[in-house]
Amino acid sequence: MKIAELRNHPFILLALKDGKRSGYFTTEFIDKTKQQLSDMSLRIASDNLSIIYADQIKKGCKIVLGMSNLGLLSLCDNNTEKAQDIIKNKGIVYCFRAGWAKYSQLKEISPLYFEEISIGSYALSINDTADIRLMHEALVSEGYQSTMLLNTYKSIAENYCANTLIIDNDEDILMFELQKFLNSAIALLLIDCDKKIFTNTLYQQLITYLTNTKKDPLLVKINTCITSFVKQLPILTKEYLQEIGLLDFNELKSMVNQQTDITIYLQDILELSLTVANELNDDFEGGYDFHLDDEIDIAYLRPDVQ
Repeated sequence: MKIAELRNHPFILLALKDGKRSGYFTTEFIDKTKQQLSDMSLRIASDNLSIIYADQIKKGCKIVLGMSNLGLLSLCDNNTEKAQDIIKNKGIVYCFRAGWAKYSQLKEISPLYFEEISIGSYALSINDTADIRLMHEALVSEGYQSTMLLNTYKSIAENYCANTLIIDNDEDILMFELQKFLNSAIALLLIDCDKKIFTNTLYQQLITYLTNTKKDPLLVKINTCITSFVKQLPILTKEYLQEIGLLDFNELKSMVNQQTDITIYLQDILELSLTVANELNDDFEGGYDFHLDDEIDIAYLRPDVQ
């Protein structure tokens, strides 16, 4: 059993207590270390938390403790003697900086993901025995997943994005848009088209094909198109898309399988340019909405009669 789990305190506090008890750390060294911890806690609170109140100072202390604990564990790998030597010869600030470096690597992996991670995730109570390295490693893994999603999104969008590409921090939105790109790729293959973006003519051709073709041969062709498309993907991209379930094409298959209201719902799962969307809804091109008719749109733009 690890020493932190056995004695119900974070590893770094046990190292300090053992060092003081054995005489390895002098009273002056302990006092200096406490002051450094206090100073770093105030700095964390002022730079990263809201207006400083007592509870915010307390949270700052927990973050400093967590960062320092993470740094020390990464430096000594749970070896208490090595930990005491690091604390004595390098100092507690050195441990904190090592922990902060681990935290900062999240930004290097994925800046967008890093922005979503609260520094409070690294807060550690004095009686918390959880291995903060495992928590950090989980965040690193999620960071790599976030990077993979963003890179895959950009890669697929290069061919299938019909509008201005806007990178959103919300991963759910990225997933939703990415699925639309992929659906469009398969839909264009269904009509034997080598284009990457739908025009109004191509879209009407797709509607005609979906409504006039029997369900069974249609599903067979969808699977054929999926197989053909997937073969062209880079291996890492293919494996990632399979892992997150975006190569199942459940929405597209379900719509074809039911063969009802295709013209209503198909627009929602495909990547269509604003121009095509306006044309499909009989809207004034460049209008302010996609669902009202041209007269209302034009009336909205016409100045009031004085």
